[in-house]
Amino acid sequence: MPGQKLYPRATVRKIVKAHSNCNVSKNADVMMFLDYMLFMQTLMKEAAIEAKQGGERGITARSVRKVTADSLARFRG
Repeated sequence: MPGQKLYPRATVRKIVKAHSNCNVSKNADVMMFLDYMLFMQTLMKEAAIEAKQGGERGITARSVRKVTADSLARFRG
């Protein structure tokens, strides 16, 4: 649907400002959202590979837990 928002920008800005005690620049919330989405995509791809190698039929919580540490390490800034 055109015009449909993926996330509430104002809410994200308020949450980030509350946790960091800093002002958020104009497009910082967009960059954070895109980074989050890239992380989730990577996590799901790695979990799918892990599940397939483990002989599972689909992605399970166990396969996600196994790859979480590696995925987080890649996205650390």
